[in-house]
Amino acid sequence: MLATIVPLLLLAASAGAPAAALREEIETQVTAIYGPYADRETSVAAWDYPIYSAELTALIARWKAVMPQDETDALNDGDWLCQCQDWNNRRFLASIVAIGMDVDGRSEVDVIIDLGISRRDATRAARLILKREQAEWKVDEIIGDAFPDGLRQALHETIAADEALAAGKAG
Repeated sequence: MLATIVPLLLLAASAGAPAAALREEIETQVTAIYGPYADRETSVAAWDYPIYSAELTALIARWKAVMPQDETDALNDGDWLCQCQDWNNRRFLASIVAIGMDVDGRSEVDVIIDLGISRRDATRAARLILKREQAEWKVDEIIGDAFPDGLRQALHETIAADEALAAGKAG
């Protein structure tokens, strides 16, 4: 995990700091994103939360359209936001490590996620790229241990694999 955290922190250092008001909005949004994990055991799939940018939402819809109904694929067997399958809601903690702004006005938020379970691998590092759409900060990308090349790339690869699987079953 340290191998993931250090590059994330270095990238955050290269991004500009947001103004105080923007920083507060971003912190509020990230807190809201991870709130359900600490409040209760959520039964809503991460891809069904209304937190994604329009472009990422369209890509998720495309993936859901080809997702196998009778088996798991590379993306539907775990939670995208906590990058896990299990967590302890009483001890779950998502901590913001750094917030930066890139040149396109997107926010780069580095988060450390403690799943609250007694396992050696119970901590995750993630970078959320947030984009402002219709006066709200929306998740435009997730980079982390589960998605080293980003959620977008994972979606594209999984869509292709699911389409190939469906074609193989049809043929």
